Amino acid sequence: MMPYKQPYILTFASILISVVLLVLVLYYFEVVIVPLLFSIIFAVMIFPFCSWLERWNFSKGMAAFTIIFIATILLCFLGYILFTQVSIFTESIPQITKKINLLINDLRDFAAHKLSIKKSVVAEKIQEQIAQLQNSSGYMATSMLTVIPTLLINIFLIPLYTFFLIYYRHFFIEFFYKVLQRSDKEQIDVVIQKMELVIKGYLFGQFLDILIIGAANAIALYFIGVGYPIILGFLIATFCIIPYLGMIAGSLVALLVAFVTTDTNWQPLTALTVLWIIHIIDSNFVAPMIIGHKVSINPLVAIFVLFLFGELWGLPGLFLAIPLTAILKVIFDAIPGLHPYGFLLGEPEKYHLKKHSFHYLKILQNKKEMENQKPISESVPDMNDTPPPKDLI
Repeated sequence: MMPYKQPYILTFASILISVVLLVLVLYYFEVVIVPLLFSIIFAVMIFPFCSWLERWNFSKGMAAFTIIFIATILLCFLGYILFTQVSIFTESIPQITKKINLLINDLRDFAAHKLSIKKSVVAEKIQEQIAQLQNSSGYMATSMLTVIPTLLINIFLIPLYTFFLIYYRHFFIEFFYKVLQRSDKEQIDVVIQKMELVIKGYLFGQFLDILIIGAANAIALYFIGVGYPIILGFLIATFCIIPYLGMIAGSLVALLVAFVTTDTNWQPLTALTVLWIIHIIDSNFVAPMIIGHKVSINPLVAIFVLFLFGELWGLPGLFLAIPLTAILKVIFDAIPGLHPYGFLLGEPEKYHLKKHSFHYLKILQNKKEMENQKPISESVPDMNDTPPPKDLI
């Protein structure tokens, strides 16, 4: 009896409905899902320190509590520094907008006298929009007051979730064993270890890379004389998470801030040149050394998922996009039916980028088809086993 094969249109419709439902759940349950995801990633990052304390005869609970407490204090300190820098920046918005208005006036006068271009309505509209920023400091303060309760809840929930994830880690591993009874336990352990390596390799490496490059950017901007060097330097380093587009956007922001906060023409150009030199050194030497190739996501997918999760969850989605995609790739590579999707998420091989790559792909495909074919001895029936025709008997 031939097995029933579901029509392709029904399969496609079921997959599409499942994806839509998943996106709706992720969107409407952001308050519940995002802290849990951050807790899982945070737990994986600090677990090596917990296991180190356990080797020094600390109990599981005491080791987890100690490391989580120290990490929370450090993160709160970094958050406090960032908050003070943002506060200084918001207080200086009137002076910044005044300088931007003067810059726009100079550009309009230059276009009118040198290029014989009339002052456009667009520039006036830009001035109107920028002028509204002078009164936006109060709006920012109000919006921050609405964000503070959610932030405080997450500050309490994420360490609590992280503690129980580390404390009950063997309990959760047994849960996976019970759910995936048909799978090999060694394969489950390998997949969990790969996910752990991906999270630690990417996040810890990316965090360390942001600290190093952010500090280098801040020091360079400070000596050049650009305003707000700390927040601007680390903001540009964070932008560089986005492949290609991140450094371009960061350079535009740095150039604008440099033009507004300095009085000479050489400072913005020098800042832009130095930032690009730091970025090139980071891309070719620092990042490969720190992060390596533990996360092999191709740049097109990286840009897509960053915008997708950013639209879905806002700023937290930007931080979760690449780690979640890397985890999905590990899962897709472990499941035979999902291998093509794991391949799509990964980086292309060198032969994909060559001039005659399509011809090479055809050769590989023909070779694979030849390997999958049965030998002719197996396809042709054996004459000794075949009964003679009835008319010859």
